[in-house]
Amino acid sequence: MNDIVNIRLSKDANDIAERLVATGKFENVVTAAKFALAYALKNHFDECDPSTYSIPDSSGSNYNVGSFDNDHLHIQDISQNAYNHDGKLAALLRAIYPNSDTPYIYARALMVYGLMKIGERIEREGMPSISALCE
Repeated sequence: MNDIVNIRLSKDANDIAERLVATGKFENVVTAAKFALAYALKNHFDECDPSTYSIPDSSGSNYNVGSFDNDHLHIQDISQNAYNHDGKLAALLRAIYPNSDTPYIYARALMVYGLMKIGERIEREGMPSISALCE
């Protein structure tokens, strides 16, 4: 399976990311979505399988994967005499999910899942502090 080159959030996930940006704690939707990916990994790792998570829609903002993962590692695969030019996010997700060959599909799933979980928390408690989301 080929990995994606663009990450499109769902409409609801995008709306939640924009609400997080409006707090002034995130520079833009990209940083809020990356935070949500980390939130999903930390707080919902056992309940979210990014290989099977179905994104509800593709109506949110669309970004090139380089917007999320522009710090590239240049790792030589000696067995194939080739270079892997994925970024650090892709390398992290490959380490966490070693059977995945589509780290950006996983990243998108984790971002949307994390944003939706943060959205549920906002609905229950109001806008939490960022530090409360890190606990």
